[in-house]
Amino acid sequence: MDLSPVAEDYLKAIYHLEDEYGRSVRTTEISEELDVTSPTVTSMLDSLDERGLVDYTPYQGVELTDRGEEIVLQLVRNHRLLETFLMEYLDYSWSTVHDEADRLEHHVSDEFTRRLARFLGEPATDPHGDPIPDADLRMPDESPYTPLTEYEPGDNVTVEQVPHRDPDVREYLSQHRIGPGTRLVVDEVSPIDLVTVVPSSTDTSVALPTHVARRIGARAVTK
Repeated sequence: MDLSPVAEDYLKAIYHLEDEYGRSVRTTEISEELDVTSPTVTSMLDSLDERGLVDYTPYQGVELTDRGEEIVLQLVRNHRLLETFLMEYLDYSWSTVHDEADRLEHHVSDEFTRRLARFLGEPATDPHGDPIPDADLRMPDESPYTPLTEYEPGDNVTVEQVPHRDPDVREYLSQHRIGPGTRLVVDEVSPIDLVTVVPSSTDTSVALPTHVARRIGARAVTK
């Protein structure tokens, strides 16, 4: 199906918002996610609904159809394989590779993606720790990592998965040297929605909002 990169970005936004909220997505949420006006969102949703890629009911929300989700999973596979290649072979950092892959993901063929996956050794996760859909576009049901919010003060963990779609979150984590592979000690879990951690590389406390810490996947380690 011939879709513009803009239309594909709408489908991806709906996919990620559905995953985040666990429900139908509101037009205002898409508007904020893509930084476009609500009338622009409504016009695109009408078009995507006519093509059978979303189920859209005005004032009630929108969901991807099976066909819409299939298109998104192919984009996600493209994106995460490209991120892996860019980091492993072109020295991109985990905090900068997302935007580059975003630009490229719309312009590679399925054959290119198959060849790239073989070249990379069929990786299961990307540099941020996110799962890569397999060749049949199947995604693991659950993450093997535990959210940082579920650990207790004094626990030692290794970061395996980081949120990266929000550029402000990427920059904050990167500035504080928190990324995949970082060793942390959970210092404090505050009742005011903060988790304080101490990266082993800096020995300086870093406060993480709970909504960010919840999206950081980690493994427990022994000292």
